[in-house]
Amino acid sequence: MLSRKLRAYIDLTRPVNVAITLLSIPAASILAGATTRQWLEVGIAALTGGFVAAAANSINDYFDVEIDKINKPTRPIPRGDATKQEARLEWFVLSIVAVVLNFFLNIYALGIVLFAVVILYWYSALFKRTIIIGNLVVALMTGMAFIYGAVVVGNLKRAIMPATFAFLINIVREVIKDIEDMEGDRRGKAITLPVRYGTAPALWLASVAIVLLIATTIAAYEFKVYTILYVYPVLFVDILLLAVMILMWKDQTPSTMNRLSNGLKVCMVVGLLAIFLGSP
Repeated sequence: MLSRKLRAYIDLTRPVNVAITLLSIPAASILAGATTRQWLEVGIAALTGGFVAAAANSINDYFDVEIDKINKPTRPIPRGDATKQEARLEWFVLSIVAVVLNFFLNIYALGIVLFAVVILYWYSALFKRTIIIGNLVVALMTGMAFIYGAVVVGNLKRAIMPATFAFLINIVREVIKDIEDMEGDRRGKAITLPVRYGTAPALWLASVAIVLLIATTIAAYEFKVYTILYVYPVLFVDILLLAVMILMWKDQTPSTMNRLSNGLKVCMVVGLLAIFLGSP
């Protein structure tokens, strides 16, 4: 059985989110045409992505202690199983490991990882508490995971579409999370879009992103980026996205926003499957 301290260190990294990153990068590499000779590089890239994500989650908890006491009191620091200093140390160690791993890859991959470590630190320290910029940073970095996976194997072009999908769906998810966390953000003086202007502008932004995302999924097939096998799972995704849009306008309670955020995670997984199946 894991000790409370070890469990706290693991919880700081948010293992589910780390696992999604670990899967996304090899997926991006495969979609970009990775060969069997490149699997060592792909494996290193996947580990790197996992360490970057884990580090980002740790430093996020360092900066968000007061907000988490309200919104997420079961997180390791609010519940008393980890300290702020331990979270910061974990961020530092994981970030160093991520950067060092990239010395085995190409210079472009190293540049992306250095950029990610820096921008994600400042996201937690500053951008998260600003209107829209924080949302855009998270969405950008999610899309960058696909760019990174493709750069590792030297085929950037094939990452553009999945990176676009990831960017748009994460704008939606970030806005929904902002609505969910409004009360804690107010008390923590985080000036997010719904805190500053109310839920309606935030819902409109999420709705526009959903419409653009659905249009992009349709365009990807119409322009023959993907084959007919892509259509069936992506149709499920589009229906689920429409359901999310309808429900978020009907009910903005934290519990509903949390369920919708989890629904968007399902969209990500099924959308990735659609791209896999439909790739020529």
